[in-house]
Amino acid sequence: MAEFVVERVVPGGDGLARVDGVVTLVPGAFPGDRVRARLVPEGSSLLRGELLAVVEAGPDRRPEPEVCPRALDGSCGGCDWAAARPGSSRALKTALVLDALRRVGRLDSRSLPSPAWLGSAAAYRLRSRLHVDGLGRAGFLARRSSDVSDLEACEVVSGTLLERLPAVRAAFLSAGGFEGELVTLEGLDGTPLLGELRPARAPRDPEGLLRALHGPLDGVRLLDREGNASAERGTTALVLDVDGARFRVSVSSFFQANRHLLSGFLGVLRSAVAPAYGAARPGRAVDLYAGVGFLTRPVAEAAGSVTAVEVSPSSSDDLRANAGTWRAEGLAPVEVHRSSAEAFAAGGGLSGAELVVADPPREGLSPAVRRAISRAAPGVLVLVSCDPATFARDLAFFSAGYDVETLTLLDLFPGTHHVECVARLVRRGPAAGKG
Repeated sequence: MAEFVVERVVPGGDGLARVDGVVTLVPGAFPGDRVRARLVPEGSSLLRGELLAVVEAGPDRRPEPEVCPRALDGSCGGCDWAAARPGSSRALKTALVLDALRRVGRLDSRSLPSPAWLGSAAAYRLRSRLHVDGLGRAGFLARRSSDVSDLEACEVVSGTLLERLPAVRAAFLSAGGFEGELVTLEGLDGTPLLGELRPARAPRDPEGLLRALHGPLDGVRLLDREGNASAERGTTALVLDVDGARFRVSVSSFFQANRHLLSGFLGVLRSAVAPAYGAARPGRAVDLYAGVGFLTRPVAEAAGSVTAVEVSPSSSDDLRANAGTWRAEGLAPVEVHRSSAEAFAAGGGLSGAELVVADPPREGLSPAVRRAISRAAPGVLVLVSCDPATFARDLAFFSAGYDVETLTLLDLFPGTHHVECVARLVRRGPAAGKG
């Protein structure tokens, strides 16, 4: 056990200190905190710390009475930064991203634009993934545990979800129980509230389960163990209107989770693509990892034609429907490819693209996709990422041929260390990447 002061936070969200010269990572610790921790060696040059007590709080830590009690005792692990002051989010997350750019990407922050910031209010979740156990408990998992923390009060989900959860729990029990996940999707004002059941094992009475849940939930879909829809009740899709841009979203499809930042996020994307073009529409644009088209929409407002690539059947179906709606509004035609980004790129799909937009999963762009973008050499590349480390790696790859013109950070997940990064890269010349 040791007592020490935390220096900073690093990608992954841990606090970093040096104990007797050895780098020490402590989950739940913030800059300036004097903490007492149990230390476990991890190799010869790294210690992992288990936070036992905050001896003296640093400036970024909330007073203990303000912190969710379940986050404090670890019975709910949904928010790893629940103890951080909301007003410190910008400084903490900006430092985390700049640290990743410097240490992972080997990029000089002085050569990058100062990051813009969009903060968020609480009760932000438009989508939630809740775990359900055989006792009817529904919520997030406890910290470093498979135990379900029954969700009764929460800073991040909507009031609608909290109000309806008691009836949802009762429905699970009345139908003989359910074990697995309940993924919810709701309208911007909390209604309708839709659910998708992802069972860990086959429910005893599938039809009875759907009947019981259709009421507390306005629509519900049951998947089989392979992830295919097996039955449903009520509506399983809704339409979200974000500043006049309409998106059909099915409960099985991916969509941005923060209701408060949809408008701001869309504005950031419009700025990232529009200035590249001047008065005339460009030729061809490609949106990789398109989902239902949240990023595709601003591209279709600016470009002459768009190719959107999405591998998920549900998301690509929604994307195709949304593209038809936008075309009727006079936007550019969108050609939808149900494909992985890798397969699309391997087939030469990026050739001739003047603009490429990419919002890959947490793992970032694969080497094959990075190389394909480099060969295509679009004039503008917009990278969106939810992981600062892989974001830094991808930016570094393109740094030989591109300048980062704008960088925006969005606090899509308050109370956690996660942050969304959006960068607009402009090609300097023929070279578009390295490696």
